[in-house]
Amino acid sequence: MKILAISDVHEEFTYLDRLPDVVKGAGVDAVVFTGNVLRAEARRAEWERARAEHRRPDLNQPDVARERDDDAQSINRFFGLLNALGVPVYIVPGKNDAPERFFLQAAFNTEIVAPHVYMVHRSFAPLGGDVVVAGFGGEITHDEREHEFFLRYPGWEAEFSLDFLRHLDQEKILLFHTPPTDKLEGEEGDIGHEIVGHIIKTYDPRFAVASRQSGRKGKLVVGNTMVVCPGRLSEGYYAILDTREREVTFGDLR
Repeated sequence: MKILAISDVHEEFTYLDRLPDVVKGAGVDAVVFTGNVLRAEARRAEWERARAEHRRPDLNQPDVARERDDDAQSINRFFGLLNALGVPVYIVPGKNDAPERFFLQAAFNTEIVAPHVYMVHRSFAPLGGDVVVAGFGGEITHDEREHEFFLRYPGWEAEFSLDFLRHLDQEKILLFHTPPTDKLEGEEGDIGHEIVGHIIKTYDPRFAVASRQSGRKGKLVVGNTMVVCPGRLSEGYYAILDTREREVTFGDLR
């Protein structure tokens, strides 16, 4: 089975529009997405101002309100393009894909009319044969939770939310927006969260796919699991996983 892994669209739809050619040309059987449909530029600016001024960020700030309308259009376009790929697509949200209820509702509405699109944040869905895809999106933090301006969850919540995995006997593929703390070769900074590595080692999936704050692409091994970081689709990058051969190839649409 071949799986196309993508991340970090950041509302750059040029490359997303070209994915049908990748799916057809590579014989892709399924697609996984690890978050950040949105840029969240106005939200980020208001968030940083609020922290500097020691106040709560304001969702009604004019730039934030205008951006929210644009976000709705971008989300609808994103799900429409994924549905058009014609293969099963498995999704977790990224840090920018807030408010939580907004993104999840859009995903669930899409699932009703597009039965091949699956939201697997805190959940799972069958991939085919004896394989399931599960995941946890957003930025995993040590103790902070935020679901209006950004999606940020404490590590214990990620661990608790995926506890159902111990009841599943099927082979697993796990999706995260936050990477494990293990670094790619030559990488500095971009620290993930130790709970992701703990979850991976506990449930021992054949593959895990994660975003990276730096946008770097690459692969590494955590326990027995190959962890794939596809790079940012907004920069043209993607990865293809061959589950039978346990191989990964990286592509560039630029």
